[in-house]
Amino acid sequence: MHIEEKVVEEEQLALINHRGAPEDMGKLIYEISAWAEDNKITLSGPPFAIYYTSPQDNAEDIVYDIGFPVAGEVVGNERIIIATVPEHKVIYALHKGPYADIPLVYQSLVEFVMINKYDVIGSPKEIYFNSPEEVSASELLTEVQFPVIKMG
Repeated sequence: MHIEEKVVEEEQLALINHRGAPEDMGKLIYEISAWAEDNKITLSGPPFAIYYTSPQDNAEDIVYDIGFPVAGEVVGNERIIIATVPEHKVIYALHKGPYADIPLVYQSLVEFVMINKYDVIGSPKEIYFNSPEEVSASELLTEVQFPVIKMG
């Protein structure tokens, strides 16, 4: 697995904070997409999830944000929060294949962090470049990012 470091530019995000199963993501992504379309808001990148609890702890009760990067002057609503994330450094890996195999990516990133003296400074983010509705499980493309700082 190929792991690299990069700088993520400042981003404006439209997101919904959710507690529940990962299977809820599709309807949440649709909700944000419909809101953006109704309000003529430009989605400036693919959907993502930021995880605050691990699916391995309780897969039906995960806390996560689901959202899209957005461009322009944007105001949220009672469900959709608009947040600006400052520029930051991440290590990341691109995974091709079923979502069920993503824990292996996390394991590789954790090993990379320890070997290369990084400190993880935030929650992991998964960016979904396509979806199970568009391609077969073997063709799914997901980038997993850990926000980091380099130690020593």
